[in-house]
Amino acid sequence: MISRRSRFTVSMIPLALCLTLILPACGGDKQEAKAEEAPKVEVLDKASNGSPVAVRFDKFVGEGEGRGINVVVYNHGDKKAAGYILLFRYFDGAGNPLKAKAGTPFEKDSDFITMSGNHFYCEPGKNATIEVDGRSIGVPADAAKVEVLVSQVKALAADGKTIEDWWSQEDWSTWPASP
Repeated sequence: MISRRSRFTVSMIPLALCLTLILPACGGDKQEAKAEEAPKVEVLDKASNGSPVAVRFDKFVGEGEGRGINVVVYNHGDKKAAGYILLFRYFDGAGNPLKAKAGTPFEKDSDFITMSGNHFYCEPGKNATIEVDGRSIGVPADAAKVEVLVSQVKALAADGKTIEDWWSQEDWSTWPASP
């Protein structure tokens, strides 16, 4: 006579066999799906000012004054970018330039912001998307287009903790003159 324990063991063998065959197949589909979801790298043209990191305007975040900006960066260099000074020029729908922070003592033809830290890392040969908070920059309410440049880049040092100078244009806070 077969004991209760033996019957349980015998009945579990087919179940274990089925799970052994089915579970890896399910996991394989997930791995394939993850590989398909990997973001594609968008190689941007090299920056006109010589920066190893190129940048382009992606979209506005929010509406009116106080709205932010999403930008896409691409690292043409051989170091991990970890900090940037981004310069912005704003244009209306007809392509006319707009003043940044118009009507304030800080009114200029361009605007800038400094960003650094692990949220802004960009590996060599890769992209990163950065959201610039609208409270930190003065995007004019009627801006329809934005030009963006990286005027200074900091890199992650060999120790993996320190951020060090990598590249800077001569006057990092001003839009460079056209060549």
